[in-house]
Amino acid sequence: MSSGKEHIGRMAEILARKGVDHVVVSPGSRNAPVIILFARNGKLKLTSIADERSAGFFALGMAQKLGKPVAVVCTSGSAAVNYGPAVSEAFYQKIPLIVITADRPAAWVDQGDGQTIRQEGLFRNFIRKSFQLPEKLISGDDAWHFDRLVNEAVDYALFPAAGPVHLNLPLAEPLYDLDDTNASPEVRITGIAPVISRLHDDAIREMATLWNGSGQKMILAGQLPPDNGLNSQVARLANDPSVVVLTETTSNICGEGYVECIDRVIEGLSPDQPEFRPEILLTFGGAVVSKKIKALLRKMRPGFHWHINPDTTEFHLDTYQSLTLTITSAPDVFLNDFLPLVRPVDSSYRAVWNNRNVQRKQMHSDFLLKTDYSDLKVYELLFDAIPEGTHIHLANSTPVRYAQLFEHRKNFRFWSNRGTSGIDGSVSTAAGHAFVSGESTVLITGDIGFFYDSNGLWNNSLPPNLKIILINNGGGNIFRILPGPSRYGELEPYLETAHSFRAEGIASGFGLAYYQAANPVALKSQLSDFFSQNQKPSLLEIITPAEQSAGAVRNYFKYMIQ
Repeated sequence: MSSGKEHIGRMAEILARKGVDHVVVSPGSRNAPVIILFARNGKLKLTSIADERSAGFFALGMAQKLGKPVAVVCTSGSAAVNYGPAVSEAFYQKIPLIVITADRPAAWVDQGDGQTIRQEGLFRNFIRKSFQLPEKLISGDDAWHFDRLVNEAVDYALFPAAGPVHLNLPLAEPLYDLDDTNASPEVRITGIAPVISRLHDDAIREMATLWNGSGQKMILAGQLPPDNGLNSQVARLANDPSVVVLTETTSNICGEGYVECIDRVIEGLSPDQPEFRPEILLTFGGAVVSKKIKALLRKMRPGFHWHINPDTTEFHLDTYQSLTLTITSAPDVFLNDFLPLVRPVDSSYRAVWNNRNVQRKQMHSDFLLKTDYSDLKVYELLFDAIPEGTHIHLANSTPVRYAQLFEHRKNFRFWSNRGTSGIDGSVSTAAGHAFVSGESTVLITGDIGFFYDSNGLWNNSLPPNLKIILINNGGGNIFRILPGPSRYGELEPYLETAHSFRAEGIASGFGLAYYQAANPVALKSQLSDFFSQNQKPSLLEIITPAEQSAGAVRNYFKYMIQ
């Protein structure tokens, strides 16, 4: 007798043949047939993580690094809801996740059955596409339909832009009668022929004419994975005295003369200073961390704003309230066609920005020379000590902001969950990245983000190349830095999340090598041992003073406008 689970074997085979290598599974009963048959397929590499929220972010970190889909599989009920934070982050960061949720048969939804909720369309507001799969296959047409849906789901995870897809899979009992079920059946594979979207020749010539006629042009790069080719293209476009490039750590775009520390350079800059206002603003990439540049450009109102966005489902992303043109092409494709048509323009625009950049760089150095031990001083010491070429994951909310205040000349590769910019999942994401990369991976996190995702360490697959730097200032220090919250008496009991926790017990419980420092001398001493530890994952906890740290960064920005 058939178990009625043949379609699970078909799903496993289609995923494997369409390039899915990794599946993160969380133990459960309703999804047990999926786990068993996926494992029997032999082409899929399974990693088991008990906590579904952590599993979702672990898979996100894997897909983020690999640039290809990773699947996650969970049981029914609230387990599926726990994928929500990772799915929303993947949606806004454009990361290909294939979310497979086992479900009860539809007849039992809202009938008081255990672990049964309304799972169909669960992630409808932040998913590329949802698929409600059939409970079982009866005819050849059913198999054809099922194969088509799974093929389509994998393709939607990548085209027209990457993102998460949801496959909801109802499974009836018996769940474990699988002995005769084929885990690698013959299936039909369909795909999408790759298409490179290019602008019409007339349109690109018109843009080049406008570009070549402007003396004040700004390029602003948002979050991007490391890409040496794109870096070279931007450098060619920036080889022009009328062009200034503003970039952030998370954009992984760097070059001589670029404004790489936006916040310190524009602090105190008035939107009424015409010598700084771009006539043309060219943007690409994902989220921009700096709230200051968003506010400044919204007031400056560039005459033209061109935004490069290959996602044809997402038109008119008008972050700076000045959008005039969306370029539906990949940045490298557009620049490949655009660069032969552009010419340098005699202008002082880059020099104006460069002079301010050089001045603020010196002020930055002068301030740090006289800064006492604080979060700001710790970041200076860290970026000097982290080995060249390291993958650095920056947790939200203060680590990713502090990193923007420092120039980085050691070939670091930066990653961060800036899709929704939440604090949840940073440990798990970095762990997933380290697991598939095999390269030195450092997570820099604050205490609230670390403790919030400490279940990310409940994972037998943590690799020894994962290193976590925890800056523990007693909780929620971002609210002492942001203008506004510190004025209110409710700060300490409700907003700041003050605590006196230490991470040594967590590190010991999960088998991490543990290091601690509470002053500059101890920190410098511990950093060498910390980075040379390669036998198991390690955690360095740096204790910093909360009020002094908040005061230091506030004084830093006051100093920048003197």
